[in-house]
Amino acid sequence: MYVTQWTRLDNAAKIFPPSTTRDDTKVFRFSCELYETVEPEILRHALDLSLEEFPFYRFIIRRGFFWYYFEKSDIQPEVREEYKTPCAPLYDVNRKNLLFELTFYRKRINLEIYHALSDGIGAVEFLKNVVFRYLLEKHRGTIDGNTRLAGNDASDEQRSRDAFDTYYSKEKKSGIPRLPEAYYIKGERFSESRLGIIEGHVSTGAMLKKVHEYNATLSEFLAAVFICSIHEGMKVRDETRPVSIAIPVNLRRFFTTPSARNFFSIINVSHNFSTQGKDFEDVLAQVKLSFKARLAPEEIRERLNHLVALEHALYIKMVPLVVKAPVFKGLLWRAEKGYSATFSNIGKITMPENLAPYIRLFNLFNYTKHPQLCTCSFEDVLSMSFSSPFVNSGIQGSFFRTLTGMGLDLEIISNIAELRETGVPGESGNRGTGG
Repeated sequence: MYVTQWTRLDNAAKIFPPSTTRDDTKVFRFSCELYETVEPEILRHALDLSLEEFPFYRFIIRRGFFWYYFEKSDIQPEVREEYKTPCAPLYDVNRKNLLFELTFYRKRINLEIYHALSDGIGAVEFLKNVVFRYLLEKHRGTIDGNTRLAGNDASDEQRSRDAFDTYYSKEKKSGIPRLPEAYYIKGERFSESRLGIIEGHVSTGAMLKKVHEYNATLSEFLAAVFICSIHEGMKVRDETRPVSIAIPVNLRRFFTTPSARNFFSIINVSHNFSTQGKDFEDVLAQVKLSFKARLAPEEIRERLNHLVALEHALYIKMVPLVVKAPVFKGLLWRAEKGYSATFSNIGKITMPENLAPYIRLFNLFNYTKHPQLCTCSFEDVLSMSFSSPFVNSGIQGSFFRTLTGMGLDLEIISNIAELRETGVPGESGNRGTGG
């Protein structure tokens, strides 16, 4: 078994520790909803087995003189019924604690992860492993014990590998152009840094049929709907600034690696309503052009090299962390001025065919300072989850009304009403209705 006592943070992870606050926890949640109530003891055993294959999840973050780093720990994770608000802090520079937490609520298994540990693709592989082992034990004798989880043949060393370092090359770089300042969404925020969460579920087949009518991909289509939904609440004088959406890109699409750590980049797609038209078709056309340009393999490789080159630069390496940390925080703040909201599409999640009848859906959402949309699909359920710090849910309402206006049949679940009426967070969006 691959064993190491410490390892460096990957390129994407380095920005998270210095910029983490109680108002920006850098935590995201993946959930799997079953058709049956979760049994805690079986879930605990499934987690133990999964950690044997993903030992990197036992690491904690320590602060060194020049960089933060991961250190192996012997902390034993607990499995608890959900007991706190979604995406509450996991990382605390003053405490030794694991960077993930597994909880359950009724039929849902929730995995929360501090973003420095992994990205969404890596996290879903870990959650799939937990669910796989849970169902195999829960239905022993019914499910074939020879069932295998596709893509589960990577070694723990391969899963723990820093893919940024693997694919970094010293090719000449032209640099990344600075983005214009984007339209900034403002509003009253929920107290105590709580999140308003709205989930929408729709038939994957019905959605893809609608998307294909517009000759678009799912990501292009939903990004355009999101941009138009933001525009609905804008004042005319604000239209001179582009509505810009930051979109994480899974770099495993371009570079082959089984790494379960961070391996993503960010692209921005935007639309200026004062110069580029105001109809949905205008927005979608602009979004398509942005996707085509930003996802060109040569641009993806150049961006990876540019970002990794910064940490390899001698003048960065030799600066103490106490100086670097506020600089990184400032760079992140400047980057955030270039986008209005965030959209993350994890894509299609698969499980062995004989396990699918026990699983209703997967979904995810992220702690955020801006409205954020996260999507993923399992079988014929496409989950679209909004998280937002703002009391007003006009953007989310406009987004879902647009889809229903196109003839799509949606199921909507939200904790917004409870947050407004009582100030007490709903149970991860498992109750209530919204729209």
